[in-house]
Amino acid sequence: MSEAKRTSNSGKDGKSRPADARGGGERRAGAPRKNQGDVGRVLRSVYDTTLNEDIPDDFLDLLGKLD
Repeated sequence: MSEAKRTSNSGKDGKSRPADARGGGERRAGAPRKNQGDVGRVLRSVYDTTLNEDIPDDFLDLLGKLD
């Protein structure tokens, strides 16, 4: 896709539209906005699960050798 096409803020009617608040232009077609909340929820769940995992003994041994 050409640079001009990616950065254009004009619609099919040729009228200018404001750029997306994130600065990246229009939102691409793909996952509907309702699914964006699902992605956030899943990422938080994975993060929380990771925080609650035990630290492997080998890693604790290595950390102990640093002292």
